[in-house]
Amino acid sequence: MIDFFGWEEGEVRRQHPLIYQHLLETVKPERDRNNRATYRDNWWIFGEPRRELRAAAQGLDRYIVTIETAKHRWFRFMDGAVAADNKLVVIASDDPMHLGVLSSRQHRAWFAANAGRIGEYEREAVYVKGSCFDAFPFPDLNGCRAAEIAALAEEVDELRARVLARHPSLTMTGLYNARAKLNHGVVLTEAEQEVHEMGCIGVLDYLHQRLDQAVAAAYGWPNDLSDAQIVDRLIVLNQHRAEQETCGEVRFLRPGYQATRVTMTGRPRTAEINLPSAPVRTNLSLEPGEMASNLLTIMRKAGVPMPSKLLIDEFDGGRAAVRRQVEQTLAVLAVTGAVQRSDAGWFAPRRTPH
Repeated sequence: MIDFFGWEEGEVRRQHPLIYQHLLETVKPERDRNNRATYRDNWWIFGEPRRELRAAAQGLDRYIVTIETAKHRWFRFMDGAVAADNKLVVIASDDPMHLGVLSSRQHRAWFAANAGRIGEYEREAVYVKGSCFDAFPFPDLNGCRAAEIAALAEEVDELRARVLARHPSLTMTGLYNARAKLNHGVVLTEAEQEVHEMGCIGVLDYLHQRLDQAVAAAYGWPNDLSDAQIVDRLIVLNQHRAEQETCGEVRFLRPGYQATRVTMTGRPRTAEINLPSAPVRTNLSLEPGEMASNLLTIMRKAGVPMPSKLLIDEFDGGRAAVRRQVEQTLAVLAVTGAVQRSDAGWFAPRRTPH
């Protein structure tokens, strides 16, 4: 990467003539055809200098990133010497507490409720910064809870970095594909079992579960809330924080950096946040015949394979008896050919009329 942000053209030419020549021959001809004057006139530097990002990341040895569009929503630390490209969402923090909260089930639930969708994945996939991060209310991060979240986040990040460095064939997507299969109870193929072993997926899953518990405790919530209940509580907390900011009480994630850049004069302007409420589930019948019909309706409406857990959740899945009943009903439907099971979960095949 050639980055001459802040350099004058003559300065580049005199101090780095070979690099200047390369830019002159390969970049300038294209920039000369650009309709934007600033791109044409400043052809030796990036078109978008990202001044705010540069200032926010200055002095950080590492920062947090997530891929804007991805199958799995994960966050990781990136070395401060690495420049982020346009496909990464950057959180300018080196604090493992922030990494831990963003990596938690609580933030994933919020992300799923506010994410953009894309046809390739048929579900939440696009991390929309304004609604997924800016409007997300972090818990109070102090004391022992914060220290535990930070320690677990560091361990998760170090474990992933270690197994990826040790096994070049592994990727972050591969690690979380394997974790999804573990959580869905899928019988692993020989190749999948190898990924499970190389990636230490059992340990990764255990650490994530502990992280979820620690973040729930930081919010002061029980650990067995459904995703819908989590989103409902986060919406209430978001609205409470907005009221506090109206009164001038702002909770900065990086007070030392942010406090000097936010001017509060008179009544602060607060963003109008219109967040979708959590989906409302009707009380679906547990009567065997109606349960079978409801399961088929849910799967056909989804149009994609659904893990057992999501199907069970539609029937107040916190009770063991309900879980068993849904699983037994799915097994019966499978025998009749009404549903099938893929690696990604259960689905109802489309029927072709004769």
